[in-house]
Amino acid sequence: MSPAVHTRLYLVRHCDVRNPDGVLYGHLPDFPLSEKGRRQAHILGEHFAGASARRIYTSPLERARETADVIASHLDGAPVIETDDLIEARFGRYLQGVRPRDVPWRRPLWFVHMAWPGLLGRDESIGTMTARVRRPLRRLLEDFPGESGICISHGDPIQAFWVEHDRRPPFALHRLQCAKGGLLELDYEDGTLRTITYRSPRSLGEPEAASPAIDASHA
Repeated sequence: MSPAVHTRLYLVRHCDVRNPDGVLYGHLPDFPLSEKGRRQAHILGEHFAGASARRIYTSPLERARETADVIASHLDGAPVIETDDLIEARFGRYLQGVRPRDVPWRRPLWFVHMAWPGLLGRDESIGTMTARVRRPLRRLLEDFPGESGICISHGDPIQAFWVEHDRRPPFALHRLQCAKGGLLELDYEDGTLRTITYRSPRSLGEPEAASPAIDASHA
């Protein structure tokens, strides 16, 4: 029998964002990384420098693309490829432009989303988000078996993937938190996902601030 093929992929949340007005930015343009975010991205790049990542897939939104480019600067020729499969959750369009404290009265459908993601027509289910995140991961598995690759996305899509793997109920989407600049290590055996390990920004070398009740990115 041939030995099993072990592949480690990384599902990374974009790093900290410059957001002077403190709004939920969703799919809005002109939200680049903050100075803290660039430091986080360089820490990630140093972390991946020994991982021999062959390719980076990223959400096309500015904060994710910038995170990808900084990480790529630490790697040896890994191309950065944008894909909408890794873009922010659809529900972010409903919330964007509003300050977190104003969400309950200005965006009341947020309560439905929190209770059961995907119930609303403008929302996405856990399964829908997971399916699109899985597509670039599957391409990395098929193209680079036994090697490594990176996908850079946003909070809700990453957490949806995590929730489905752990077989948790949909409302757990907002209980599992992958912080900005954090990542999931995905260990596959012969193309089957065996384990997920969360690496917080703190564990990678960046002090981690407490998360707000409503994430100021929904991203």
